[in-house]
Amino acid sequence: MKKLLMTVMVLSCFAFSSYGQKVEKQIIGKWCNPYTYESTGELKGFEFKKGGKCSAINVPSLDLRTWKIDNGYLIIEGFSKEDNGKVEVYKTRERIGYVTSDSLELVVQEAQPRLAFLYLNMKSIKKLVTPEVTPDKK
Repeated sequence: MKKLLMTVMVLSCFAFSSYGQKVEKQIIGKWCNPYTYESTGELKGFEFKKGGKCSAINVPSLDLRTWKIDNGYLIIEGFSKEDNGKVEVYKTRERIGYVTSDSLELVVQEAQPRLAFLYLNMKSIKKLVTPEVTPDKK
C-alpha cells in the first residue's frame, strides 16, 4: 500500500509539473486588451518571452522585466513610471482562469471566480474584435 501511495504521489508531481510547463508555453507571445482595441483601435498589453522576460506593449508608463507562473498564478514584475517622474515597483499576481491559443483569462478568486482581465493573442485580435474607430496609421 505504501508503495502504491508513493507511486501516485510521484506521478502527481510529474502531472502538475508538465501542466505548468504547458501553460508557460501557451502564454509566451503578445497579449492585448480587446476592450482597449475595440474602443480606441490601439493594441496595448504584454509580451511574455521565453526565459521569464516580459515587456509592455504600447504602455509607456510600464517598464516590465519578468514574468512567471507560480501555483496557478501569473506574476509580472517591473516598474511603473508616474506622470510626475516618480518610479515605483510594479508587481501583479493574478490567477489564471484559462489560456488557449487565442485567449488568456485572469480571474479574481472569491466565492465564485470572476473575470479580472481578458487578453487576446495579438495574432488573432484583429480577426476577433472590430475597433469602433479607425486606428491611426503611423
